[in-house]
Amino acid sequence: MTPAEKQFSLNRAASRKQFPISLPVNATGGSRFFARTLLLGICAFGSPGAGWSAEPLFERDVLPVLTKNCLGCHGGLRQKGGLDMRTIPAMLKGGESGPALSAGKPDASEIWKMIASDEMPKEHEKLSAADKRTVRDWIAAGMPTVAERQRKPDPLLPAGTRHVPAQVAAAIDQHLDRALAGANLKPAALSGDAEFLRRIYLDLAGRVPTAAEAAAFLDDTAPAKRPELIDKLLATADFGAQFGRTWREWISPPELPSDANGGKQPHNETRALGEWLGKRFASGDSWDRIVRDIITVEGELKGSPHAIFFGLAGEGGKITADGSARAVASLFMGVQLQCAQCHDDPFRSWAQKEHWGLAAFFGGTSGDFNKVTETQAKNGARIKIAKAAFLNAGSEVPAAFLGGGAFDPGKEAALRPALADWLVAKDNPFFAKAFANRTWFYFFARGIVNPVDDMRELNPPSHPGLLALLGNEFTASGFDVKHLIRCICNSRAYQRTSRPPAGMDSVALDALARSFGRMPLRVMPAESLYGSLCQVYGDPKLDLRTLAPKDGNSDGESAAVGDPYLEFKRRFFTNEEDATDFTHGIPQALAMLNHPRLLARSKALETFLKSTPAPSPQQTVEWLYLSTLSRRPAAEESADALAFLGKSGDAAKAHAGLLWTLVNRSEYIFTP
Repeated sequence: MTPAEKQFSLNRAASRKQFPISLPVNATGGSRFFARTLLLGICAFGSPGAGWSAEPLFERDVLPVLTKNCLGCHGGLRQKGGLDMRTIPAMLKGGESGPALSAGKPDASEIWKMIASDEMPKEHEKLSAADKRTVRDWIAAGMPTVAERQRKPDPLLPAGTRHVPAQVAAAIDQHLDRALAGANLKPAALSGDAEFLRRIYLDLAGRVPTAAEAAAFLDDTAPAKRPELIDKLLATADFGAQFGRTWREWISPPELPSDANGGKQPHNETRALGEWLGKRFASGDSWDRIVRDIITVEGELKGSPHAIFFGLAGEGGKITADGSARAVASLFMGVQLQCAQCHDDPFRSWAQKEHWGLAAFFGGTSGDFNKVTETQAKNGARIKIAKAAFLNAGSEVPAAFLGGGAFDPGKEAALRPALADWLVAKDNPFFAKAFANRTWFYFFARGIVNPVDDMRELNPPSHPGLLALLGNEFTASGFDVKHLIRCICNSRAYQRTSRPPAGMDSVALDALARSFGRMPLRVMPAESLYGSLCQVYGDPKLDLRTLAPKDGNSDGESAAVGDPYLEFKRRFFTNEEDATDFTHGIPQALAMLNHPRLLARSKALETFLKSTPAPSPQQTVEWLYLSTLSRRPAAEESADALAFLGKSGDAAKAHAGLLWTLVNRSEYIFTP
């Protein structure tokens, strides 16, 4: 059970007992005192089939041992004795002493002999008995790999054909059910309507539903109401805005670059990028067209908000070829190239020349986060390795597609369009799978390949057939973003409950979530929380900054720096790499509990009361629950709330207090 899930469970139980008359249970409780649950029980590559779950495998079991103990001296950076231990072929080739491995024969393998005698590693803590046993058993078993066990995965549906979402959703569930059965894991039950409703609105619209939207869905008895709601939300501008914001955050560095004049950061310009992306997603533009426009953009930011992409990927707001290459590889290909900037990657198979070969496509691109210009390539497309590189600085490298041969630009040809042509081609080995994997990560807080930008042979997918299915379907659909999302959201996997089954310990719960057998409980993104609060308070410019902007404070120590939206986003940040990580603490709790704006009236509630003839206290309580928690109150909750309202002599103040209590419940800040 993750810290977020522990927090939800503890606070929800407590808040049932301490309703509004007492101090409400807040959003942090005691979860910050819990150590993060160890990720045990399930292997790093998901749920293997029953036939090979116990045998030692190179990527899963042996490579972590070698990475920790051996690759510092026998990796991409240093290869003492000419020995490279990053891959099996390299170890079979060996170094100055000949082959280092002999399949099935540990005692004839130089690596094992050195490890067994503690001769290696020399200047390092020796391997534990368990690690030694892992290496020996693996060699004795014939050096099996995850890649071998997953070779030629069956996607279950034929490639090259676009299928209806129900077919793809069924195939998704078939893949996962097989893997769960192989790991002796029982999937969680389907979510109830209220849980699904809240999840799908937060995921596709970036906010909780309004009271009217929640009531309409909960009261609907049509069997197809879930797929119909998915279709409805995908057709809204809210969907585009949410996915535009999401991709903006993936594109933007943790700290935005500053210009040379006083350190101004391009917050508004980056927001404009998200809005540009949002409009493209909402209109149904295909992913290949969006990416092509980003990669080939030229001109000023004013007319092309996506021109900021290269400045954000550069250094100090200036466009750099190597920064552009890293960003394109990570975001659109699911590949990490940062280590190969200075030398061959010690832990991956990417060579320095491959990084700079990709960077050469951006050698003529210049500008900052305000504009992009490109000069034509002359005398071939080549780039010099930067002076800051650890090795080979100043050497020239020709432009080359990643994993492919050198590229001949012809006479004075622009390079970025050629790269875009190769990248978005249907037979590109990276493009479709990278987007499918990142989209899966968005919904499940974990990629089929994890991390999402580390797709390589030595980090294989947990469910290779599932990744092949999604990549094939995305390609066959013409890179239709909405189609892929529709397929995923219609699956049982997406619609499973996040509530822990009774009696299951934390290790098993974590294994089930990592195997996609239940939905993880995720912390609501800051922008979704802000939008949801703006909605329920009926205030699109809700201001929760520390100090009012006109209070006269000139010290700068606690004065607000940005606008209400930016300051809220800074305070209620979430872990972009792990949505299950509970990042809220004392500052967030104090803001939610003590800010006078959250104790003040709600214009949305006032509108409801004015538009409802003689509203009863029960109707008001129900509206507040539907508007915040996306469900109607349980009988005990309703009784407590009505008793609280009945004891108050000021109805407006009591309503505000009840709303304040609900938005401070831990249930409010999670995506279930």
